[in-house]
Amino acid sequence: MRDFTEQGNVINKRYSGRRGFDRNHVRHFSALHALLLFTTTLLIASISPLWSQQFTTTVRSDFDGAAKDASLTTVSPNFDVFQEREELLYEVSYLGIKLGSISTRIVSVTPGDQGLRIKVEGLVRTYKGVPFVTLNTLYRSVIGESLSSVSFTNKEYLSSHGVYKYIEYVYATDKDRVYVHETVERHPSWEKHDTLTLDGQRWQDGLSLFYYARAFSHSNRSRDIPVLMYRDKATTSIRFGVANERVSIDAADYRVHCRKLEGETGFTGIFGLTGAFEGWFSDDSAAIPIRAKMHVLIGSVKIELIKWKRRGWRPPQH
Repeated sequence: MRDFTEQGNVINKRYSGRRGFDRNHVRHFSALHALLLFTTTLLIASISPLWSQQFTTTVRSDFDGAAKDASLTTVSPNFDVFQEREELLYEVSYLGIKLGSISTRIVSVTPGDQGLRIKVEGLVRTYKGVPFVTLNTLYRSVIGESLSSVSFTNKEYLSSHGVYKYIEYVYATDKDRVYVHETVERHPSWEKHDTLTLDGQRWQDGLSLFYYARAFSHSNRSRDIPVLMYRDKATTSIRFGVANERVSIDAADYRVHCRKLEGETGFTGIFGLTGAFEGWFSDDSAAIPIRAKMHVLIGSVKIELIKWKRRGWRPPQH
């Protein structure tokens, strides 16, 4: 269940060294989710058109029980997003100062008896010497065919104790429950177990939301999306299709054609995130987040794509 072995990928290369959190996990966990959630909203052989038809889902216009309009609308996710072994690397900066990186990887895409299962990983790290906050956490999610979270784990290093902490969500949708397990190496007395109700909704974790946003970036609508943040429930609102724009990034020698989105998170997070954000996705079937801005109390933090590994993909020029 906790196989955290990384081999020969962007995440493994970036997950060297030990930096992490104090024992106040709730505060830091919310901050980590804020960063991932924001990157989400900015921002294997490819799934065939037949799969896209097979896994078309009927959802409320603002997604499964979180709708402003209760009318039902058939929405087809863009499953071309999910290419196995895709790896993306982002850099986070403020006023030109580089703060850290976010990397993501699609591990596998597998149809099965219970439907499509997509395994993904994400790693959030601050660079050495960044003041006030130190992050070094590996996330793993399994996403179902509805593009909601089926299971979620995270592994973070607690620098003050020299150990790793593990958190796991296990969804029991038939019981409308999610079970939260927390363990810490060499500290059995710190083990915690919680049960939360799902309220009849499909929930996202910070990492699964990244891919949900990509799969629906082609749409022109607003969605209020329920998100689990550790033991807390929150809502992220996304307004897709705000504009078509060309943006500049250092990794491309031309302006990249993108679709812009805007949104807001229902909590205050890392670096004083006030809730508002903007993001630009590549205007093609890959729907890769290219650049984003999150508004904080003293300005805005920029997140930008700096490296990628995806078969046959280049940032779209037109």
